[in-house]
Amino acid sequence: MKTLRIAAAQIEADYFNKKKNQQKVLSLVQSALEKHVELILFPEGINLGYFIMDQSRSVSEKSALAHKMADTLTSEWVEELKKMALRGIHVGCGLFLRTERGELFNTLLLITPEGKIHAYNKTHLFHVKDIKEQDFISKGDELPVIKMDSFNVGLSICYDLNFPEVFRSLALKGAEIILLSAAWPKIAGRVWDLLLPARAVENQVYMVACNQTGNEYYGHSKIIDYTGKIVAELTDEEDVITGEIDIDKLRKWRNIVTYFYDRRPEIYKI
Repeated sequence: MKTLRIAAAQIEADYFNKKKNQQKVLSLVQSALEKHVELILFPEGINLGYFIMDQSRSVSEKSALAHKMADTLTSEWVEELKKMALRGIHVGCGLFLRTERGELFNTLLLITPEGKIHAYNKTHLFHVKDIKEQDFISKGDELPVIKMDSFNVGLSICYDLNFPEVFRSLALKGAEIILLSAAWPKIAGRVWDLLLPARAVENQVYMVACNQTGNEYYGHSKIIDYTGKIVAELTDEEDVITGEIDIDKLRKWRNIVTYFYDRRPEIYKI
């Protein structure tokens, strides 16, 4: 079993500046390929920026723009990401995705070097005061774990971090690495810093958390191992972090520290 070289690309995404945001992603995937990165993760909603927080437009204006500008699974940009993935890299990218039926989802795509596109639609929708994701997007209803040749990946998005059931469910389904794509605000930075290592430790997984930065966004993207150790992290700059993930070590740790064996689900009332 080899180690996996993983990267998290912490970037700033302008609201509805689709071309600029998408080009930034393509450029960083190219750079990751040149550095022999095997998996790169980008923040939440990167194609349109996390437009839900855009205070300069009305709800109706934002909704109309998002439905018009959102990507589909066959859009030119997604096809370009797929072509780049085929060169030998897994690409995890948060985006606003429009379905054939016209529904809008907050989605995390994981595109494999085999050309497969896996999609997770955000299941827990953020809301605060008069700002509600549900005004713009539909809820997902699945928590996927993608089984690769040598490792299993769970997918999550931003507000999901507040719900321990999400990460326990992914771990029980076999996840060894959990990707979290986010547009997490500065005002809740302490929560981000506390919960990420907690989720890694309690579920014995590697957490790879990639957050937007700039304006009201916190940054502080991190790669954390199954003991809660921070492998790599950023503050608030636009940059890319890399880290080595060793699945064999994780599996040995699980055999020593037997959280899952010691669980007693028959007495839990959740």
